[in-house]
Amino acid sequence: CMLSAEEEADFIVQHLGPKMRARHGEVVVFAFDDQKDRLADYVTQVMSRPDITKYVDGIAFHWYTGDWFQWVDLMHKKWPKMKMLASEATYERRMWEEGRTEAYPDWRFGEGYAHDIIGDFSAGAMGWVDWNIVLDKHGGPNHVGNVCDAAIILDPETQQLHVHPQYYYIGHFSKFILPGSKRVSSVVKSAKSKYNPGAPPGPYGTCTGEHGLETTAARRPDGQLVVVVLNCAAEGIELKLRL
Repeated sequence: CMLSAEEEADFIVQHLGPKMRARHGEVVVFAFDDQKDRLADYVTQVMSRPDITKYVDGIAFHWYTGDWFQWVDLMHKKWPKMKMLASEATYERRMWEEGRTEAYPDWRFGEGYAHDIIGDFSAGAMGWVDWNIVLDKHGGPNHVGNVCDAAIILDPETQQLHVHPQYYYIGHFSKFILPGSKRVSSVVKSAKSKYNPGAPPGPYGTCTGEHGLETTAARRPDGQLVVVVLNCAAEGIELKLRL
């Protein structure tokens, strides 16, 4: 089922919004919750509905059509009070190595998570959510057969948990960028022409050697400044941090 932007706005203003505010005022309502390539056009139509801001607290989006960080940035600047949330990401089986029938640890997937988290945070997102906490070794269960990888895989036969690289990459952000942190603008300037931070993106959750270094920064509630840096290249890169 796919609502048009007009239908979603009508549903929120006429039905969902008033009831949620009256009965569950503490619940945060996010509009959209779909692919980033449609984010700007769809959300602009939804937000044009009179009274919509009475009932919508934020805008949620998924990563399956690629980076599209520019649309996240545009929506954040257009409606700065709206919470921008990356609400779903995972690696579907079509992104696995050819011939794989079971979920397996792949450092590309951890790196891809970091790439998307950095891009979304730097564009104004206030959070980032993995789609699955734990899946079985076949990437399920899933009622439509859309099997995926996850940060933690359970082998139901041996009852063992297998931790995949995504777990450690998510953990790196969670350990250092604490709840209540405020984003600080950061810019990567490369001294080598072979690195292009603005290189066109590949499939979702992908950063190539061409991107070089990527970074996001935040000021924590305790006053400490945190900078997270990802090296997308296949070699070491010397880094100088300037404040």
